Amino acid sequence: MKYAYKGTEIKPSVEIYHDAIAYLGGVSMREFFLDKEKCAEAWRVAGEKIYDYFGDLLPMRSVSGPPISYGHIICLGCPVEYPEDGEPNVKPVFTSIDEGIKALKEKENIDYSMQPIFKHYYEMCSFLQEKFPDQKVGLSGLGLEGPLTSAILMRGLDFLYDLYDEPEKTKEFLSLLTDSIIGFKRFINRINGLPEIDPEGCGLADDFASLVPPDLWPEFVVPYWNRYYEGLTTGSRSVHCENLSPAHLKYLRDVNLSHYQPSVSNMLTLENVKANTDIPFDWLLYAYHITEMSDEQIQEWVDRTVEAGVTLIRTQFGQYACSIGKLDRIKAFYKAFEKYRIE
Repeated sequence: MKYAYKGTEIKPSVEIYHDAIAYLGGVSMREFFLDKEKCAEAWRVAGEKIYDYFGDLLPMRSVSGPPISYGHIICLGCPVEYPEDGEPNVKPVFTSIDEGIKALKEKENIDYSMQPIFKHYYEMCSFLQEKFPDQKVGLSGLGLEGPLTSAILMRGLDFLYDLYDEPEKTKEFLSLLTDSIIGFKRFINRINGLPEIDPEGCGLADDFASLVPPDLWPEFVVPYWNRYYEGLTTGSRSVHCENLSPAHLKYLRDVNLSHYQPSVSNMLTLENVKANTDIPFDWLLYAYHITEMSDEQIQEWVDRTVEAGVTLIRTQFGQYACSIGKLDRIKAFYKAFEKYRIE
């Protein structure tokens, strides 16, 4: 199905949280992340249930290793916990910026293939590939975060004091950390038979950059985002960064972005994003809002977004919507685009 508004194609997109896969598949989140057989069964059962409900309306999420954004920093030493029915989480590992600098220098030539979490994901993904031969699983799910998010996860909120107390050491720390992220991503690309430097483009997720005040972005965010992109692509650049304020947006142009994903931010509106940046952006109907909306409210939200000129219009669902019987709201989201359908 295709949709357009005033001659321009618009694309509705529904993303499936991986906790919905575990929930519909009848396994705990811990089992989903740690037990390859239960993970595979969850993907199979959840896929059948989602197709039974939506049919061809909703593209099924591709089978992958259980998505964890902290793969890189776990390899660097961050301890990780797997709650029974929650997301894996990590704890800070550096008690000072000096300790962080020292550790990153020592791990400059780390062999990621020898790290326990890599070995686990390699085995997990190989098993999933066997069970789903029609899918391209590869080495998937073992992810990374951007420089600022990684720094705060590894240093804790004390990193925000480092910006003021130890600015030069903080810049050295961020340089080392960004280079480490680049090295990890290149390693994953090699494992998957992809070029280390992608000629098409690459994305970056760095939500905690929003914790850095806008006036510090030229010093502590922009240089490291540029360093990241320069190390990984000669093509287009996209960023996902939640919780930005309008005052942050003017700095996005300094990174030469082709696409910006605001995702969740209570400070942003369609109007103030358009007023503060000319970079194309998508717009998200939050998963925790759509479950409480009527058909009419969803239609109004979609119409307002379309009329604002947004062409990629998103929503999401996960375990919560499944558990309270609100998947019909996702059907209502698709229905709201029927007036724009061209084929």
